[in-house]
Amino acid sequence: MKEPVVFDTELVGPDDGPVTFLFCAKHLPSGKVASLWGDNPEDMSKLQKLFNNPNFTWVSFNGIRFDAPIVTAVLGGVPLNQVKRMANRLIAENMPAWMIYRDYNLEAPEIDHIDLIEVAPGVMISLKTYQARLKMKTIRDMPFKHDDALNEYGRRILNEYCLNDVDATATMLAELGEAVSLREHMSEEYRIDLRSKSDAQMAEAIIAKSLGIMRAGPAEVPNSVKYRAPEFIAPRGPIMQDILASAEKHRFGVHRGNGAVILPDFLANEQVLIGDGSYQMGIGGLHSTHDKSVFVEAGPDCEIVDADVASFYPNLILNANMIPRGLGHQFITLYRGIVKRRMEAKKSGDKATANSLKIALNGTFGKLGSMFSKLYAPDLMLAVTLTGQFYLLTLIEDLNDLGVKVISANTDGVCFSGTPERVKAAKDWIECYGALTGFEFEFTPYRKIALKDVNNYLAVTMDGKVKPKGIYANAGLMKNPTNEVCTLAAQAYLATGRSIESFIREHLTVANFVDFTQARSVKGGAVVYGRTVMFDDWVQIADRQWQRPGTTKIVNRVSRPHPVALGVDPTYLGRTVRWYYSTDRSLTINYANNGNLVPKSEGGRECMTLPDRIPDDIDISRYIEETRTNLANMGVHA
Repeated sequence: MKEPVVFDTELVGPDDGPVTFLFCAKHLPSGKVASLWGDNPEDMSKLQKLFNNPNFTWVSFNGIRFDAPIVTAVLGGVPLNQVKRMANRLIAENMPAWMIYRDYNLEAPEIDHIDLIEVAPGVMISLKTYQARLKMKTIRDMPFKHDDALNEYGRRILNEYCLNDVDATATMLAELGEAVSLREHMSEEYRIDLRSKSDAQMAEAIIAKSLGIMRAGPAEVPNSVKYRAPEFIAPRGPIMQDILASAEKHRFGVHRGNGAVILPDFLANEQVLIGDGSYQMGIGGLHSTHDKSVFVEAGPDCEIVDADVASFYPNLILNANMIPRGLGHQFITLYRGIVKRRMEAKKSGDKATANSLKIALNGTFGKLGSMFSKLYAPDLMLAVTLTGQFYLLTLIEDLNDLGVKVISANTDGVCFSGTPERVKAAKDWIECYGALTGFEFEFTPYRKIALKDVNNYLAVTMDGKVKPKGIYANAGLMKNPTNEVCTLAAQAYLATGRSIESFIREHLTVANFVDFTQARSVKGGAVVYGRTVMFDDWVQIADRQWQRPGTTKIVNRVSRPHPVALGVDPTYLGRTVRWYYSTDRSLTINYANNGNLVPKSEGGRECMTLPDRIPDDIDISRYIEETRTNLANMGVHA
């Protein structure tokens, strides 16, 4: 990467009135910041020089789709009112950037540009939500409507808002540094720009180039696909044999609208019962359903082991020699070559190549079910997912016969417990099963495991480390903050027996205060009300029916309903809102469009900017209570 410059743009104003264009940028090596305004010719001359600087790598969030065409239009002399209408089309009509360049006779800018929106792991996640996930000091949403005319004060506020977005993008670049570096390495190797692509998009581009189908359109959507199990799928129980036979006889329909394989009722709605366990099959993979609120602790007479299949989906494709109908034998030859190269890179210590090839392998599966992808192959997608589920269910049959208890099972592995003798026998058989079928298993012993369900749990390894999953996972780019202190306290309790209350009280510092907050996206934005007013304006619209003016809700009762307490004097917070629990239980955060309560915000005080001192009204007891509730949901009573 050359000298990174993070940038963002804002365009505010009525289509037929004064439109404000603002370009903000930060040169990361020096820390220098620039704010350039569209109505200042000198600023626009500076912007042109900046964009022409060959030493810069421009970094944005959603810049390829929005900011780049907007800047191109402004620098190309398109009137700002017309640029504003262009922006409306990009947003409201979800128009791709290339159509804007075409319709407005513009040339796409020849700049070195990395857009982080696809590199980031979330899907359709706003920059404001990422600000919360990154625990940034301030979450600031657009303080105006997009068609407001701004005065000088408004311009100053807009500048602060835009610079905050620039800082957020710079923070994301730092957080995604390894992912960006990996994409740069892959771009050099394959001679295509992969730096702004997701894992699945990179895999598609690499496979498509290698197969010579870069310019090919999406594959045709078939009416149906069939499933045939490979020879190593050989269930022994009558239930599994019957399900497998039904799957091989069935012709799976394909949805014409989205290209997805349609799962029949005998797979989608019926659970598979093996021993004491119940399991649900599906296009997304296998999931156990008997593991609700379960806590298991190892001891002299009980061991817990998690067995995962290494590189399950790539090895399924190779071991079963699965050939997609639309791509043919050349796909499997290429895929096998990528696996071989990755193994050689791992052995030689070439981490960059090994990691890039891992993305190419795993990311490929993400495109098999997309009708808009060059790699669309619903037959292969179905073959991979069903074979994986039958493979694990057959193993679960064997584990049940060996006398161990399957605690849970998911897409690529099983967790089980039993006496040391039975666990050893189970591990020996799993290794044998893997060798016979061409798969390798990885074993992780646990001291404890506490599950809310198969997707949400805490597991303590033998060295005391905690493996958190799902809603109990640590905060990061994939998860909104949800009172992380409660998860940390639960982890400490399980790992060491640490008192919940003492952990939470000790953790309460200014530096850690963000762990006492939660954040979420709110459709239409959130508000806090300045005060509450009682309204007694019920109107009887029919016998035993009452309604308030301007509302649609009808209350059925004989007598007049009680007055309603409603918030007034709203303060707009934004479409991503953050709060902490206050001792004032009357506080709420509400939807701006209908006044309804934002979930879990009762007693919540907005915290869009993290405080410089601990608030006096923080309700410690509520965090203690929530931690105990979380543990109870996992079968642990603290």
